[in-house]
Amino acid sequence: MSENHEVAKSTALIGGLTMVSRILGLARDMIIARIFAAGVIADCFFVAFTFPATMARLLGDGGFSISFIPVFTEELEKKGKHAAMQLAYTAFWAALIFVLLFTALGMVFAPWVVRLVAHGFEQEPGKMAIATQLTRQIFPYTIFLCFVAISMGILNSFKHFTMPAISPVLFNISMIASMLIINSRYHLTSTGLSLVIGVLAGGVLQVIVQIPTLWKYGFHFRPHLDLKHPGLLKMGKLMGMAIVGVMVYQLNVFINTFFVSSFPGGRSYIYYADRLAELPLAIFGIALGTAILPNFSRHAARNDMKGLADSLNFGLGFLAFLIIPSLLGLTLLRMPIISVIYQGSNFSLADNLATSRALLFFSLGLWASAGIRVVVPSYYSLKDARTPVICSAISMTLNLIGCALLTNIPFLREHLGFAGVCLSTAIATVVNFFIHVVLLKRKLPGFLDRAILVKAGKCLLCSIPMIVISLWVSQQGIWLESGIRPEKIIWLGAGIAVSALSYLVLAWALGLEEARKLSGIFRQWRSQ
Repeated sequence: MSENHEVAKSTALIGGLTMVSRILGLARDMIIARIFAAGVIADCFFVAFTFPATMARLLGDGGFSISFIPVFTEELEKKGKHAAMQLAYTAFWAALIFVLLFTALGMVFAPWVVRLVAHGFEQEPGKMAIATQLTRQIFPYTIFLCFVAISMGILNSFKHFTMPAISPVLFNISMIASMLIINSRYHLTSTGLSLVIGVLAGGVLQVIVQIPTLWKYGFHFRPHLDLKHPGLLKMGKLMGMAIVGVMVYQLNVFINTFFVSSFPGGRSYIYYADRLAELPLAIFGIALGTAILPNFSRHAARNDMKGLADSLNFGLGFLAFLIIPSLLGLTLLRMPIISVIYQGSNFSLADNLATSRALLFFSLGLWASAGIRVVVPSYYSLKDARTPVICSAISMTLNLIGCALLTNIPFLREHLGFAGVCLSTAIATVVNFFIHVVLLKRKLPGFLDRAILVKAGKCLLCSIPMIVISLWVSQQGIWLESGIRPEKIIWLGAGIAVSALSYLVLAWALGLEEARKLSGIFRQWRSQ
């Protein structure tokens, strides 16, 4: 099996499981929207969950994994499995100790942290106290996230992607079950207790499912902590910059929260829109970045720069094939999608329109965000964590300036409202992507060849029938009506299915290799 075919197959596997997870996540958010709407509990929960989300990014794709996999792969290539596992044990215990300290500090200083990132909550009596309480209750979830992130790093290094990708599925099932059972039986919607129990129970399930597979690959949780291990020092250097990079990213989240908190319901609208924008990003961008990182690391360990450039070119071309139709479909069908998923008795047409506006502006930068997910791992495989941090810092500065201007200048504030934060984020993301690409092109001769631009043009051409179909579906008056109706589901489902089919047929006719690779993968799975 060729390397590119293997990446495509792994991407399809991760993307498929991620799709299941994200669909369950949307179901989870739909239940939150129907039970808590865009009210106090929802706003406070989303702020409280920001802190475990920070740790998820730090230890997951944004920090631990992206630092661990290149060093672990190099150890595996040059010294063998036993030496690599010694590094894994050391990294596990060091990360766990760090997370325990982080969790303890987070619970102690929760009132000050919440006040810092959501100052607007003080305008509503009792809202700050609820946000602080939920933050303290949810913070222990970071310990479970640590375990899951380390498991992902180890298993992905061996090109095992299934169990780490299943983990979020279990989390969403736990959240859904908790809300449905606790709120229906005990009617505790005013406390948010069902959300807390769902988060913590989900963390336990995520840990349990990883253990048998880790054991199978030789990770037996031995109490080994060698703080002088050369591999740990390499990881430390990468991780140090990765932590800065993640904190820069999270500062962006805090900046957005800070500026949007003065708009009633704004935090919830942005959350719901961001969840939808993250669906194609996770299914395609993050899945591809996860699948291709071990190959990047292997090329870098062998000092094969041409192989790394070729692999990266394939990754971006494959991403263009996947993300362009997804982005267009999400943008054009945003109101029907929100109507089906969220709109109900507590989530009105006005809420739909507000969330649709946020999603429109988020979508402008979605392609760049997906591209960053594929490009940044190549920097880490080259042991260069400094450049992504600098790029992210520039992007954060632009976002800060943009948020300040778009939400405070009277004319812009009046016409954009809270959506000005979304527009600022999109602009900063696009700039971030182009800086990454320009700098990487200097490092890797042969990177970003003309074929990628030609492929992107063909993907846009193949999307024309999909654009027409999506516009027609989105103009139906049924989307103005509240509640989930069978007609809505049929219209939306048929529109998406016909649009996707038209795109794939044209892609096949134009000879795009990605369409043929995916077709071959699905035929292979069906025959197994």
